[in-house]
Amino acid sequence: MLDRSLLRVEKAGARDLELLQTFPRECLPADSCQVYRRKVPVSKIMISAVLFCLLLPSLSSVAQQARLQENLLVIPYLTADARFYRAELEQIAGSDPARFSLLAVIEVAPNDGITPATYADGRLFIPHVELAGSSYWAELTLVSPNTFSLSNAGANAPVASNNPLGVSTQPNWQRLPGNASDIGVGANGAAWVIGNDERGGGYGIYQWNGTGWSRFPGGAVRIDVDPAGIPWIVNDREQIFRWVNNAWQRLPGNARDIGIGADGSVWVASDSGVYRWNGSNWEGLSGSAVRVDVDPAGLPWIINHDDDIYQFVGGRWVRHPGEGTDIGIGADGAVWLIGSARGPVGWDIGDLSGFGGQDDGDFGIYRWSGEGWRRVDGGGRQISADADGYPLVVSSNGDIYLGQ
Repeated sequence: MLDRSLLRVEKAGARDLELLQTFPRECLPADSCQVYRRKVPVSKIMISAVLFCLLLPSLSSVAQQARLQENLLVIPYLTADARFYRAELEQIAGSDPARFSLLAVIEVAPNDGITPATYADGRLFIPHVELAGSSYWAELTLVSPNTFSLSNAGANAPVASNNPLGVSTQPNWQRLPGNASDIGVGANGAAWVIGNDERGGGYGIYQWNGTGWSRFPGGAVRIDVDPAGIPWIVNDREQIFRWVNNAWQRLPGNARDIGIGADGSVWVASDSGVYRWNGSNWEGLSGSAVRVDVDPAGLPWIINHDDDIYQFVGGRWVRHPGEGTDIGIGADGAVWLIGSARGPVGWDIGDLSGFGGQDDGDFGIYRWSGEGWRRVDGGGRQISADADGYPLVVSSNGDIYLGQ
């Protein structure tokens, strides 16, 4: 039964509606409690406010991503001045570039499971906006009190929807022969691993031949594979190599990890920054990382020294919820994560359904849904994904699994 005391705001003035908080002050009129810019009868404002407050919990649990539908932009979670809000904006008809007026804003509790939009210095950055079934990023600039103008936007790489694994179904883990300490898969399906056998430069390097692993010369500690099936490696001295004309070719620079996208973009993670290969040298971004992989659009996802997860969106790093220790992205866009025991996404090795032989060194496996991380059965330490988005996992004792 509905608690009728919740309806008391219908008879209250806007000044008494404590749940409606001030957004950044420069966005609001002089009366900081007036959150509706349009001239609407007070009774309608109060009814809308009541519905807005009552529906907030259910809406936020279902729709965590901003959505633009018809002329209404709903941002379920954004941060400004260390506070968190839900906001609604209305697109101004006929405006070019598109302009939006702030209709309503309500302060909400912090939620570590949602990637927030951010507002600072007169700019509202939304990392994910759903429009007609596709995902975009958008930057809006405050041009007058309560009014934002679209200043920049672009498409996000799609999160694979044709592979339900990890979203609506659980993987069936198939044990592959051999042992490994890292794994990489190219967009053409070529799979390579770093073994557990010590060699100069790290550990042995192997390619899957359909029934087993064929050994290649050299040693490394990290590996990924380009769309042509060519491996790129990092050795235990953080030197970078790629396989060219049946030999390892040394590239400039140093790295801790390497990731390659389905479009051929190669990125490395290092203590000094995150770098992209331009064909002859490395071009850097700010920040540092210990793990990196690359989406089909050629943009990196990284994990830093604190196990925080970031995606490069719209020319900036956007932090996603949770913590991780390794990340792998399929050629179809599926993003997979090995969690961290310290983080909210982390999972202790308590119930490894379908896995055998692991110890407490394994962490949970998760897939990005576009709005958050969804845990699947199993655990591991290293992860990659094939062309169709199916995960390949290396456990803490070196066992290799394919999830289908």
